[in-house]
Amino acid sequence: MTDIKQNYSLKELNSFGFNYSAEFFCEGKSVEECHEFIEFCLKKKKPLKFFGEGTNIVLTKNIEGGVLKVSIPGRIKEENIVNFGAGENWNEVVLWSLENQLFGLENLVLIPGTVGAAPIQNIGAYGEEISTKLVSLEAINIKTNELISMSNAECKFSYRDSIFKLENNNFLVSSIKLELTKEPKTNTSYKSLNHYLIKDDIDPAYATPFQVCRAVASIRNQILPHFRDEPNVGSFFKNLTINEQNLNELNKKVSGLPYYKNADGLTYKVPVAFLIENAGWKGHQQGNVRVSEKHALVLIADKGATSDELLSLSSSIVEDIYKKTKVKLEIEPEVI
Repeated sequence: MTDIKQNYSLKELNSFGFNYSAEFFCEGKSVEECHEFIEFCLKKKKPLKFFGEGTNIVLTKNIEGGVLKVSIPGRIKEENIVNFGAGENWNEVVLWSLENQLFGLENLVLIPGTVGAAPIQNIGAYGEEISTKLVSLEAINIKTNELISMSNAECKFSYRDSIFKLENNNFLVSSIKLELTKEPKTNTSYKSLNHYLIKDDIDPAYATPFQVCRAVASIRNQILPHFRDEPNVGSFFKNLTINEQNLNELNKKVSGLPYYKNADGLTYKVPVAFLIENAGWKGHQQGNVRVSEKHALVLIADKGATSDELLSLSSSIVEDIYKKTKVKLEIEPEVI
């Protein structure tokens, strides 16, 4: 029988360190243990939340019902196909893949969190997203406690989004299947990555996966504070995706606006960090919370900070950016 705890503190299970608790808590180290706790919650008619490493959530209250920490292990490779358990650390499986001469994940190194959280968020960085590598995944329907398989198309991926982020999401990801490549081809199209390689005397067209991995890790360490040192969830706001007409309108309001054409050829990506920094918020402190001095997309909770303070700062930024640009920022982490 799984070990179920009551009134369990979640302070160590969210990267902001907010001290809220779960009415019932269980760590599921196998699909079977997850099934057992889901059945427990179903019988008690209790709602259920599931956690990975808590690096992309904002806790705002005690959680009624159950919290399941998904810790399912597993790393299996067959040729260029890999299967990872949802509880594996994402950064570790990226490095493991490289060690096993399987390529395609190097741009996604150092993204915090677990494998199970990766498709939920459709994690991406430096020109790559997990959705381009994912073949399928297995998930448990928490309403029926049934284990099912879902194809890439069924996950309904889009920019930092998927079917799993819907309000009525009933699926707990238990494992994922990725198709990688044995050919050491790399994607160095992202501007800052390209420039970094050139400065390091590496021709981006011939950069190896290992060189790309080291470059991305170095860039991230320079611009993003580690959540263990300065509690944060990485990017607090999503970058902007807009059409050409809206881009032209925004260009009239913001001078020097950087933007990049997306792969669809119809829309453009605008770095929201530029809008926030341009509006004077970078490094701004409000009570016990602040905007990082390193990166304007990162909000940091200093000692004594509360979730109310954090959301108040977030709201102030959203309102100010809208007032100045008519752009409505979207929060990237899940607010619970």
